[in-house]
Amino acid sequence: MNDYTQIVVTPGRPVQVQINPTDYPLIGKGLQGAVFKLSDDRCVKIYSKQIYCLREKHVLQHIGEKTAILPEVYEAGENYIIMEYLTGPSLQEFLGKSKEISEELTIEIIDLIKELRGLQFMRIDFSLRHTIYNKNGKLKIIDHVNSFKIHRSFPKRLFKDLKKLGLLATFLEHVKNQEPDIYEQWGKFLKIKE
Repeated sequence: MNDYTQIVVTPGRPVQVQINPTDYPLIGKGLQGAVFKLSDDRCVKIYSKQIYCLREKHVLQHIGEKTAILPEVYEAGENYIIMEYLTGPSLQEFLGKSKEISEELTIEIIDLIKELRGLQFMRIDFSLRHTIYNKNGKLKIIDHVNSFKIHRSFPKRLFKDLKKLGLLATFLEHVKNQEPDIYEQWGKFLKIKE
């Protein structure tokens, strides 16, 4: 039996997969749901609470059609969403291996943040592990349950992730060179001293 609607996920930190009568492999789990690979280009996210599914469904279905930075949605139910399976590495994996961040990649990240602002996301923040290269080498952001619930006007999680990798100072130097106005805005939050 390969009926993903029979998979049961319960709340936890991370969520717990209580029942999986399918042979779909678990590829990730977080605070709101667990993701299973359905095929080479599709996955299903099963949520522990219906409200999480409703929030992410709203973002992916209503905002996703206006942008290419969100995964494509194929089907959605009460507690699941079938979406595009992104096969590329996450930025966390990519930067962890390369141990450096280029000015070009910094510009791509800034462009993602600008696009989130343009789409009027309350949360313009994302983690490196939720930023994935697609098959065309373009960045896409996953995990949007709280995109319109949590207000964050600067990329706090991104900075935290870059700091752990020892790349925050280089990233900020690139931002300062390429986007001095953004650097100045972020400096208020980071207490950057010249």
